[in-house]
Parts: sequence; C-alpha cells; structure tokens
Amino acid sequence: MRFILRKLARCIYSFFFLTIFFSSKIVYSGEVTMPTSLTTDTTDFVLLSSSGVTPSISGYSGTLLVSAVASAGNIKITNTTSINSAKGYCGYDDNTSAPNQCTGDSLTEIGFRGTQANINNALATLSFKGDGSTGTTITVSVTPAGDDETVNYNSVNGHYYKLVSDNGNWAAAKTAAEASTYEGLTGYLVTVTSESENNFLKSKISTNTWIGASDNSTYTTTSYSAGEPTEGTWQWVSGPENGKTFHCQVEQLNGSTPPQIKAPAASNECSVATGYSFINWLNKEPNDHPGVGAGDEDCAHLYGTSSKAGKWNDLPCTNTVGAYIIEYGGTAGESATVSGLTTLSINSTESDDYNVFDDKELVGIVEGQSESAKRFIYSSTYPVLERMEWHRTTKKNDNIKFQDLGISLDMTSKGTYPYAKLLDAYLLKGDVDKEQKLSNKNIEKFVSELPLSQYLKNEYGTFTQEWKVWSSGYFKKGKIKLKSGSVNQKFDSDALTLGIDRIIKKNTLFGIAIRLQDEDTDVGQLGTKIKSNAKSATLYSSWHNNKSTFIDGLVGYGYIENDLTRIEEANTSNTLTGNRDVKQYFASIKLNKIFDKDNFTSLFYGRVDYGLSKLESFSESGNIQALKFEEQKLKNRSISIGALTKYKKKIKKGYFLPYGRIEFFENLTPNSEAQASYISDPNTKYNYTVKKNYLNSVKLELGFELNLIDSWYFSTSFRRLIKNNKDYENEFAIKASKPF
Repeated sequence: MRFILRKLARCIYSFFFLTIFFSSKIVYSGEVTMPTSLTTDTTDFVLLSSSGVTPSISGYSGTLLVSAVASAGNIKITNTTSINSAKGYCGYDDNTSAPNQCTGDSLTEIGFRGTQANINNALATLSFKGDGSTGTTITVSVTPAGDDETVNYNSVNGHYYKLVSDNGNWAAAKTAAEASTYEGLTGYLVTVTSESENNFLKSKISTNTWIGASDNSTYTTTSYSAGEPTEGTWQWVSGPENGKTFHCQVEQLNGSTPPQIKAPAASNECSVATGYSFINWLNKEPNDHPGVGAGDEDCAHLYGTSSKAGKWNDLPCTNTVGAYIIEYGGTAGESATVSGLTTLSINSTESDDYNVFDDKELVGIVEGQSESAKRFIYSSTYPVLERMEWHRTTKKNDNIKFQDLGISLDMTSKGTYPYAKLLDAYLLKGDVDKEQKLSNKNIEKFVSELPLSQYLKNEYGTFTQEWKVWSSGYFKKGKIKLKSGSVNQKFDSDALTLGIDRIIKKNTLFGIAIRLQDEDTDVGQLGTKIKSNAKSATLYSSWHNNKSTFIDGLVGYGYIENDLTRIEEANTSNTLTGNRDVKQYFASIKLNKIFDKDNFTSLFYGRVDYGLSKLESFSESGNIQALKFEEQKLKNRSISIGALTKYKKKIKKGYFLPYGRIEFFENLTPNSEAQASYISDPNTKYNYTVKKNYLNSVKLELGFELNLIDSWYFSTSFRRLIKNNKDYENEFAIKASKPF
C-alpha cells in the first residue's frame, strides 16, 4: 500500500511540474495565408486579394507585429483602422501612432502592430505596384510584439533585433547583449553577414552603434606563431558566428604617415571563412587611425546617420558610440517560439522579359489540345481506310445476292415463285429435306450459285447492291514525354465508328461513317486536364482498275468539345477552367497493290493525309490570372508507306485470318502559333509556337479477323505507334460488321 501511495504521489508531482513548465511558455500555432502567385498588369497598384486569395493570419493572440517586404516594386496598405505603427517601419520611431505613412506609394517595406482581427482588416488591402521587372516576391511575416516594443523582426533570416541606447564601451555592449534573452532566444552583439541584413539594420537605426566585430586577440580565436600579432584579422566574435574571419587587413591606407602595423606573418595565416566574405567598410577603413596608437582601433561600429549610414568603421574598443544592437536567433539548439512567414511571387505582365508561356502547365495544355486534334483526325480516317482495305483483301462483297436481280417475291413460297421448278431441280440434287433447303437461312446462298446467277454476274457485271453496316471500336492509351519547356501528357481514349456502304458500280465502293470519341488527357502532375468529346462524319469511296490495284479516298468533317482545367504552375491553388470548340476538315488518299499466293494475301500501299483544325477563340473562367486565347489554326500533313500480310485458314463456319502490319510515317505538319492575353490586360499579347515534336514514326500491328458464313465479320488488333522522339501510343481495337 505504501508503495502504491508513493507511486501516486510521484505521478502527481510530475504532472504538477510539467503543467508549470509548459504553462510558463507561450505556445503559438499561427499561420499566414497568402496567395502563392499573382500574374497581372502591375503598372498601377493591384490588390493581392485579386488573385482569389486574401492575405490573412490565424491562430494568434495578443498584440502582433506584421511586416511585409517587396524584393522590387512598391507595397502599401490602404486601411489603417485600429492598428499602430511599428518602430523602424514606414519611417516611424514609435509604436503608438496610426501607421498612415504605410499607405504611401513608394515603400518597399511596411510594418504595423495590432490584434489579429485588426491586422486582417489591414492585410485585406495589401497592394503591389511593379517597377517594370518581373519575378518580384513579397514576404509577409508575423510575430508577437511582446512587452519590448523596440524589437524588430527580420523576415529574411528569422532573427530579431533590438536597438539599445547606451553610452558604454564595446566590451560592455558585448557583455550586456550576451546576457539578454527574447522569446526564448539568447542575445549577442549583432553580426552582419549579408547585404540584406545590413540594409535592414540601416533602415531601423538613426544613431551609431557597436557591432560584434574585432581584430583584438583578446576576443578573436586566431592563434599565430610565437611573436606574431593577430592585428588585421577581423572576426565576428559574438553569437553563432563567433570566430568566423570575414576580413584580412594587410595594409594601412589613411594618412600621410600611417603607423607601421605588421600584417599577419604569412598570407595563409589570415583566411576569410567560407560564406563570410560580406563587408561594408567605409572607404579607406579599417585603418587604425594615425592619431591613435598603432593597432589600437580594434572594434567595429555601424554608422547610423548622414551619408555614412550603413557603413562600418574601426574604433578603439574603449570609445563610446551611444548605442549597440542585440541580435536574437541562429544559435544552435534554439528556435523562436513564434513566427509566421509566407512568400508571394508576382509576375508583372507589363515587364519586357515576362511571357505568360513561361508557365509549363500552360504550355502543356496548349500542346495537349494540338496533339488531341491530330489524334482525332488520324483516328477518324484510319478505321474507314481499314474498312476499304478489308473489303478488297477479303472480297466479301463479290458474292451476288438473289435480290440484286430485282425479283421482289417471297422466295420461301414456291407457289408464288415462277422459277421454283428450276430452283427445286438444283436444290434436290442432294438427299436433303426440301423445306430445309428453302429456308430463309440458306436460300440466298443457293440462289447465288445458280447458273443464271453466275451468268448475270459474269456477263453483265451484276454485283450486289446490298448495304452493309459495320462498326469499329477501340481503346487507346499513350503518353508524350517530358521535354524542355513542357510537361508530360498522358491520355486515354475510347471510340466507336459506325459505317454503312454498298457497291454502286462493278468496281466502286461508296459509304459514309460516323465516329464518336471520348478522350481524357492528364497534363503534368498538378491536375491540369483536357476532357474531349468528339464526333465526325466521313464520306469514302474505293475504286479499282483491275483485280490487284485500287485507290481509296475519303473526305470528312469533325467537331471537338474540349473541357479544360488548368492549374497555375506558380500557384497550385489557382484553378482556371474553360471550354474550347474545334472544327476539323480532313482528307486522305491511299494507293494499294494486292498480291495473292496460296492462302496468303499481301498488301502494299502508300498514303497521303491532310487535315485542318480550327481551335476557336475562348476565355478562361477564374480570377485575374484568367486568359483569353485567340483562334489557332493547326494543319496536319503526313505521308506513309506500309505493308500488310494476311493468312487465310478455313474453319468450320468461315475463315480465320491472322495478320501483321508495319507502316512508316513522315510528319510534314508545319508549326502553329498560339496567342493569348490576360482578360485583365487584353492589349498585351503573348505568343507560343507549337512545333511538331517528332519527324517520323512507325506503326506495328498484330491482329486477326474472323469471317463467318452467316455474313458476320469480327476483328481485333493491338497497335503500337512509336515516334522518333520516343513518344508512343498503344491502341486496342475491336471491329464488327454485318450486312442488312
């Protein structure tokens, strides 16, 4: 029992201790919401909220300090209700004024203080004006103002800075800075390691201050050989940069009789540390001024006034300069308990070096529409040409049908058919029941074999006038590889072609085909998509001069409805949509030569294709980033040669014909120009050239056909189109036809 009570007491004590420990720290889970990209005309101020995302903060409490910095151009807020100025921002040196100066038109940095709700009212009016360049970034940061209203936050490096007015010497400033803490961070005498940090400090002070640099061996970590001084080796001697050499002073420049100060004994004994080469000394400094004992100006300070503001100088460490700066942040193992930071990238469309087509997702969707249009023309012509090809290689339409003779009698009733006796004489040669021989199922076959039927066929060219309906369906997958300036495209499509044709003369086939096709194209990985719904009508004819040579031709019209979804590459939360119609006109001519030997049929052919696609003008829906596209004309031209071999094998109910094909294409498609402009800036036009991404390709195909005695025809095949740029398309096709 005593053991249990002891355990319980220990648990209560631990819980109490942890509660006190964590409650002593302020825990923040704040977030900054900002658009990630804004692309627009910034000749005048533009609200950042016009991107579709309003700048705001959430998850914070108490009084906060918010700052915004533009890498180029100018920023401002227009609503300053219920917020206060922040010292060092917008020209203020106090924290109690209304920050009306933050509404000025020539500021690159603004800052203000207030509660979360009031800050959000101000951020909703945050605006930007460009300076003719593009690629500008705006960085917004938020941090609690804390009890010490003299602390400024630098969003570039996440550090805090406090200016302390003090008339002590350099060593006293260093000691005091290192004893200071802020929001859980240990302070140190400021180290200035970049131009942006130096500019930040310059804008926040108006007095001379000590900084944490020295070449005095009391503070530096350099140890030279015996008897050699460390004079001239300037190091940062405070904070996380302690011991980093940033400047080697090897000669004295000021005065007619400079003191003779011995430089480091050898050049390799003073070496600037990697990443610490930034200096901003005043001209001819550091110089160990001749009015002082040789080598006695060992500590650095930063000018805060006059034309020297932001420059460095060396002074005796025992001097006083009136102030010092404490820096918080960067120490290993420490992190600020509070900080919110986000960056917005702005592309100014009025900039000479800006082009909307720098967006790879946009390039991808433009090229995707062009490729889709090309595929649909090809997909509309191929099944029709294949139908005519099948007609000649199988000779399925050669069989004369009894109704071609124009006799409109009921052939199953011998009493109404005057030719019945002759028919009976022919049919009853075999020992088979009469009624079976005269059934609807087999009457046509026997009539076609009658001597009169053969005579009419041979002497007068009486071929079948029967219409035949056929269909072809397929499923296709393919991709277009990643290349410079574009993104991957992957597509899936399925289609159905329905056709009807007949022989109108002894040597001519004529027909019409309708095609319906759906295709989904994924552009890149961000969610950009093209959903296409297409339909076409094709007139076709096949003519032959002899049994082995024939010509196929077609003309057609197509219509595509594209449903477009575009994701901005620079701002993936921005979705733009639109609908674009495409009108197409196409034609194809194919010259064929057939060779028959035993059960093999070989076909050799050449083909010429032409198509014109008119991508109509349309406008996207969305925010200020939405584009208007002008009409784009895309011409398809290609020539090809190919070979097909079929093997004919007799089966119980017809013929089985496996086959293989190879076809070579030369792509003669010219370049096409796409043009777009922002709806918000219609006068600035941007152009992109859609180039053919391959010169030639080869198609490999394997499949089989099944021709049944009852006139049904089936076929299936697998095709792979390989382009010389390593793109490919796979296609699985199923076809069926039956006369009626």
